Amino acid sequence: MSRWSDHLEALRSVAKKRPKLNAPSIKTPAFMSRTTIWIDGRHARTFGGAPMPLSSANDVAAALKAIETLAPKPANLGLHALRVVVGAPFARYHALPWQPLPKPQDWVAAARVQAVQMGAGTEAWRYAVTDGAWEQGRLAAAISEALCAGIERLCKTRKLQLLGIEPAYTFAMQKHAARIREGAIAIVALEETERDAAIAHIGLRRGGGWTAFIALPVTRTREGALDGVLRDAFALCADTPPERRYVIGPGGPGGPDARERWSADAALVEWLPAPWDAAT
Repeated sequence: MSRWSDHLEALRSVAKKRPKLNAPSIKTPAFMSRTTIWIDGRHARTFGGAPMPLSSANDVAAALKAIETLAPKPANLGLHALRVVVGAPFARYHALPWQPLPKPQDWVAAARVQAVQMGAGTEAWRYAVTDGAWEQGRLAAAISEALCAGIERLCKTRKLQLLGIEPAYTFAMQKHAARIREGAIAIVALEETERDAAIAHIGLRRGGGWTAFIALPVTRTREGALDGVLRDAFALCADTPPERRYVIGPGGPGGPDARERWSADAALVEWLPAPWDAAT
């Protein structure tokens, strides 16, 4: 009995010497972290963070330098993960007409052929094609191969788990999949390049399949600038105006005057917040 009492007293004395767990000087090491970085031709930022201008616009080397600055630098062993969401001009898209191709890799090969026919140039790109039902067109997305390879090297060097290198348009669309109803629709991802300028990535769907895709610049020189760009897109794609239009862009519902800044006819548009927007 006395030995047990002695043991309790010893534990109490050790506990008194230990700092309190909630003391401000004690910091619990982060053994797990997850970081998502947005990158486009002008700036990079972590989701919810302030933008970092690239040292050289539309340059892969400058983009990789910015990603290296923002990516985790783990000081402790653990699970530290990185995801990179890629905007223009490092990501591009085009609609693929239906072909009886049974294997996913066959669709990727078809996307490469179509890109060459459209004048893609000699730069290497990494392709992915959305899944879809039989007899429905699909969407191809491509990201700069040099950018992908640089991100993979960074993760290997810093021992980061790479969660994905994802095209911004398909990333945003997947985030809002539950809000988007099928039919004759347009899905627009609005990537701001400046306060009054943006790139509108416009995808058209009908009956659950992709029928067309086009990217056009938007300059807010007058009220309803996006409305005019959408009319041009429907004409260029030889498509009738869709039943519904979804715009994934800055601000979203209740955001900082997003509708007024970009679209005069808000009744035709359902605004959804951009996942990479610092305001969301």
